[in-house]
Amino acid sequence: MSQLRRAALLACCLISACTNVGLNAPYPRASFDAWFASQRRIDLQLDDGALAIAQERSSPELHAWVDRAVNAIRAYYGRFPAQHTRVTVEQVSGNGVQWAHTFSDSGAHVRIAVGRETTADQLESDWVLTHEFVHLTLPEMADEYDWLQEGAATYVEPIARARAGQLSPEQVWAHFVLEMPKGLPRPKDRGLDYTHSWARTYWGGALFCLVADVEIRKRSENRFGLQDALRAILEDGGTLDHRWQIRDALRSGDRSTGVAVLSELYEQWRATPVWVDLEALWRDLGVEPHGRRASLNGQAPLAAVRQAITAPDMLLAHH
Repeated sequence: MSQLRRAALLACCLISACTNVGLNAPYPRASFDAWFASQRRIDLQLDDGALAIAQERSSPELHAWVDRAVNAIRAYYGRFPAQHTRVTVEQVSGNGVQWAHTFSDSGAHVRIAVGRETTADQLESDWVLTHEFVHLTLPEMADEYDWLQEGAATYVEPIARARAGQLSPEQVWAHFVLEMPKGLPRPKDRGLDYTHSWARTYWGGALFCLVADVEIRKRSENRFGLQDALRAILEDGGTLDHRWQIRDALRSGDRSTGVAVLSELYEQWRATPVWVDLEALWRDLGVEPHGRRASLNGQAPLAAVRQAITAPDMLLAHH
């Protein structure tokens, strides 16, 4: 994806996320300009996700922010995807995370802009850095497949944070209930490969991931899920510094689960607008919306599937 196009899409994503009370609540205003001192930017070096090199004047709050994102990625993928990763934190006006780009041309590199008035609470609840780290776990593909890169990052990010204990399952599912409808096809939609709007790129891709996750778990009697497929792509070398064909990536994931859900769904969704009955899906999963919140029904037909999606591995091992 071109950096200009990705910046525009991510800006839309950031604006949309500001309305999500469940994941990013309002914050008290307090200046942390001292985090940057006189610096315009701070460079951090991660080795296998562990902070290895940091400028002396970088703050503990910034380090904790990076650690939380790394821990979320490890909770979902079992490890951090890159041996060496550079994180450049740019100082900009305002508060909160303003934009981010992830590169792999000369090693994994995340550039992320943080407002000089950002508070510790804002960094603690930030989702953007986790989203960017997910990009490191999938291979580079042609631009028409941006929906898979961005959709996977949009879907995995809150689940990974829940698995790391940073969000509750109720928060994750309330978020999905509010946002997933944005991924449904609109008039003149031509399928995921040929419809490049922000909504279809981010939330259409996330909807593909959700449907795939549920279907994999149904066909495998809940022994496998999308997490297993994405881990397999990572272990097969499908990281951002490698360029793959999309069908190769999906077949890699399918081999790990023993069911061809990803490949089959792709052929159905790639050039055809596919409607998903989200109300029925939420009902089967036991997600009961209440305004901007949700409660979870453990007696629903697919309640065990829903629970497995957000449960930490240590809990799944006991079932």
